[in-house]
Amino acid sequence: MILVLASIIAVFLAGSSCGIFAMLVIGIHAEERRAARGRTESSRCGAASRRLLSTRTGDDLPHRVPAGR
Repeated sequence: MILVLASIIAVFLAGSSCGIFAMLVIGIHAEERRAARGRTESSRCGAASRRLLSTRTGDDLPHRVPAGR
């Protein structure tokens, strides 16, 4: 009985995590399509996904000037 309950819970958790991942991918894809069409208006979700997808490498950061001590 415990094994059956554990397997049911495992299947539920796996399904919910796959569903969350799929919704994230669908949302990012929809925001990319909206941006490709040139629409300037954006939602809060769109701004968050752009912030998430933007990359900052070490090349983008300004060079630090050493303190003159």
